[in-house]
Amino acid sequence: MQKKSKTTDKNSPLKIEPTPSLFGISFKVKCIILMALGFLIYINSVGNEFALDDGIVIIKNDYVQDGLKGIGKILSTDAYDSYYKHMHANQMLAGGRYRPLSIVWFAIEHQIFGESWPIRHLFSVLFYVLCIFTVFYFLSKYLFKKLPGGEDMAFIATLLFTIHPMHTEVVANVKSLDEIFSLICIMCTFIFALKYIDTKKTSHQLLGLLFFLLALLAKEYAVMLIFLLPLVFYVTTNKTAMQALSATLPYYVILAIYAGMRIGSVGIPHNVPSDEILNNPYLLATHGQKIATELFVLGKYLFMLFIPYPLSSDYSYAQIPYHNLFDPSVLLTVIIYVGFGIWGIKLAAKRNILAFAIFFYLLNIAMVSNFIVDIGATMGERLAFHSSLGFVILISYSLFYLLQKMSLEKKKNILVALMAILVVLCGAEDIPRNAEWKSDVTLFIKDVDTSPNSVMINGNAGARYVDMAEKTKDPAKANDYLRKAITYLAKSINMHKTYVNSYLNLGVAYYKLNEPDSAKMCWDIAKKLYPNHPNLAEYYPLLAEGFMNKGLLMSRDKNNLIMAIAEMKKGLLYDPKDANIWYNIGGAYFTIGQYDSARAAWTKTLQLKPNYKDAQRGMNALPKSSK
Repeated sequence: MQKKSKTTDKNSPLKIEPTPSLFGISFKVKCIILMALGFLIYINSVGNEFALDDGIVIIKNDYVQDGLKGIGKILSTDAYDSYYKHMHANQMLAGGRYRPLSIVWFAIEHQIFGESWPIRHLFSVLFYVLCIFTVFYFLSKYLFKKLPGGEDMAFIATLLFTIHPMHTEVVANVKSLDEIFSLICIMCTFIFALKYIDTKKTSHQLLGLLFFLLALLAKEYAVMLIFLLPLVFYVTTNKTAMQALSATLPYYVILAIYAGMRIGSVGIPHNVPSDEILNNPYLLATHGQKIATELFVLGKYLFMLFIPYPLSSDYSYAQIPYHNLFDPSVLLTVIIYVGFGIWGIKLAAKRNILAFAIFFYLLNIAMVSNFIVDIGATMGERLAFHSSLGFVILISYSLFYLLQKMSLEKKKNILVALMAILVVLCGAEDIPRNAEWKSDVTLFIKDVDTSPNSVMINGNAGARYVDMAEKTKDPAKANDYLRKAITYLAKSINMHKTYVNSYLNLGVAYYKLNEPDSAKMCWDIAKKLYPNHPNLAEYYPLLAEGFMNKGLLMSRDKNNLIMAIAEMKKGLLYDPKDANIWYNIGGAYFTIGQYDSARAAWTKTLQLKPNYKDAQRGMNALPKSSK
């Protein structure tokens, strides 16, 4: 039997009488459907490894690797403090990054399960499922509660949220658990804050304050709750504007506590001067170009919420070109966002819940727009995670508004058919995209086609081809991979002349191709740009073996033995105690009849490695007159 809604919102633009439930299923069944759908869409990500920033946030984070012992450091330092120490660097990102909640969880996971990536991915999926529940609970029990068919609207909105392809990065990339934790805690803050208004129970107030603090510790988005909390109080309850502000005051105290924790851990927020364009994407832009491009990005976020294809792990320099203020796309973005703002203000004055959806979208997207703070990036799909909730609320609301005059059966059929199509379409994008996040190799080799102008993706694609060359046992394939690596690495350097990582990896590619002179040239440039880069200490010694191997290849032609000796001697510049190089130099001298030089080289070999059998045999083979 279908239930009818018992309440009506006099400020609802739907202007319809209470209507029966479209789907005839209980709140519990709807929860199960939504959560099961989220689980099924993302369960294939459990087989993934690590990708993108998982390395610096988890694998190379000493505090995470310390397990429970590292939690104190996690709570009292910048999120990238351990990485900066590894790189012999200072804070690189404006304002620092203080997001300890997810990193504490990573440390707990490591303590219990070790470095188990299936477990890490499984928990990401489970927390996403929990996030779906909190979203549906908040929308159905509070935001849409007074609307005719409100629970159905909440169901459709949450379904759209669950399947949206822009969320694949958030779930499939373990590091992005901070986004999921943030939205869960924000939803719980709203839920318990509104419960307190209904019940006046102190426990509800305390839980609301606790979840607000946790939301702040998850990610900075929660700062916007100082505006959203009074708004949600105003549009969903009978409080006046002043009463809504007054009800928010305890949360300002929590914000002050958080500010103290943050300042104590990462210092007072300040801009970090950076001449690295990957951390300062508008470094080469004029002031007008910077503003115009930031506006363009806001338009691109909105476009991708409607049409989330193709997806990419990176939109940094120079994937999104600089724009000017008179670009039609920029002007259109300004018109749309100004219109949203004006509309939101008018709706708020009428206590319309759409005001919450609009400002939830606008305030969260503002946090990642580079207008409030420099975020060190142009845009990212994960950064639209929170704003997407405001978007799907608006879409769901609009659907019910457009269908309101239809019969109940026709409305149900249209919505069921539309949602079925969207589930199939989004699932067909979500599930393969999860697989593309399996590792850095799969991710960057796919995304270099999607974002061909991204310096970072080209550099990482090149590095991953080097990795593939190391793993294959087929010399022809290895050579092919290395040539592809050089193409992508050279392209990234051509776009960004001081990209240290690409110079380092290009040197590795040349080294593996037995071209040590080219490898040395690349590493010398990297050293000039970043003298204390930790990888240099590992790479330079490789040149000893590289020059020796090059010399050995040359020595196959007896006419090139003098040149081969010269190449092998270059290797001694990087490792004068390498017995193999001394032995092979002796062998080359022996072949061309310079027995005294051969004797000297093999004597040095035996000084370094007394039991070197081949060197002993070589000494015995020398003519008596040269002994």
